[in-house]
Amino acid sequence: MVRLVSWTAAIVALLLLPQVLGTYGTSVLDLVGLYVLMGLGLNIVVGYAGLLDLGYVAFFTIGAYLTGLLTSPSASTNLGLSFWVAWPVAMLGAASAGALLGIPVLRMRGDYLAIVTLGFGEIIRILVMSDTLKSVLGGAQGIIEIPGPSIGGFTFVRPQHFYYLILFGCLVAVMVSRRVSDSRVGRAWMAIREDEDVAEATGINLVKYKLLAFALGASFSGIGGAIFASWVHSVFPNSFTLLVSINILSLVIVGGIGSIPGVILGAFVLVGLPEVLREFADFRMLSFGALLVAMMLARPEGLWPAQQRRRELREEAAEA
Repeated sequence: MVRLVSWTAAIVALLLLPQVLGTYGTSVLDLVGLYVLMGLGLNIVVGYAGLLDLGYVAFFTIGAYLTGLLTSPSASTNLGLSFWVAWPVAMLGAASAGALLGIPVLRMRGDYLAIVTLGFGEIIRILVMSDTLKSVLGGAQGIIEIPGPSIGGFTFVRPQHFYYLILFGCLVAVMVSRRVSDSRVGRAWMAIREDEDVAEATGINLVKYKLLAFALGASFSGIGGAIFASWVHSVFPNSFTLLVSINILSLVIVGGIGSIPGVILGAFVLVGLPEVLREFADFRMLSFGALLVAMMLARPEGLWPAQQRRRELREEAAEA
């Protein structure tokens, strides 16, 4: 009974939050929500399966550009489709790209995997900027006039409107992450993360589970890209730099690798806090960097680590 009341109160608080925070506060919350959505996707790849991905922004880019191409009347395709049609296409497009990326890197591990995925992210960014694809993707001018989602006669315009769409996406991502982490698939990913050779020797299909991790993780980023494109009504190549990938990976590590609450907390600390402290712009990044260094020295397992990760660190400390 107490748990039901707590959940009900939390849901009501989440629904009323935009009314309390106002327009700017809700805009910050929307940005944090997008990073939570992408952080949960990268957490599947890095936290569950142990596959270091430094090019995660590529799937965010693919989701955003697919949405622009499908919905914007000024895009080269001139389709003018609804956001609700583009959204699942963006998700599937990003998931397909994730699976395609996974095929050539199946045998790579650690630093080599990180370098290849980093290269993939840069390839996607260079492609959308290139003159070769300018007639389709718009080059440096990107795609503009991307409409917001609409239901009946109501169109999502204000940050408060997008808050509920992002909240819905985050809740679905949390639910999917929890379900897969407790399933046979999640246990296979964790076995691969701990030792690929032993996992393969026990009968786990590495190809199948690695591709599944890449595809599922990328799909969350595609959803985020679709929402981002409709929120800002435009997409430009400069919005999808390597810094986005680093920020997402940082929030997963700072929050706690493999931990869903850790990802959410990490997004609030690394994305929300710098936005709130914009008034102290001269010292914002200095304070931010000092906080990161201090936190990693004092609490390397993350702010809210997963139970298994916490147990492993205690065992390592006891053995030392």
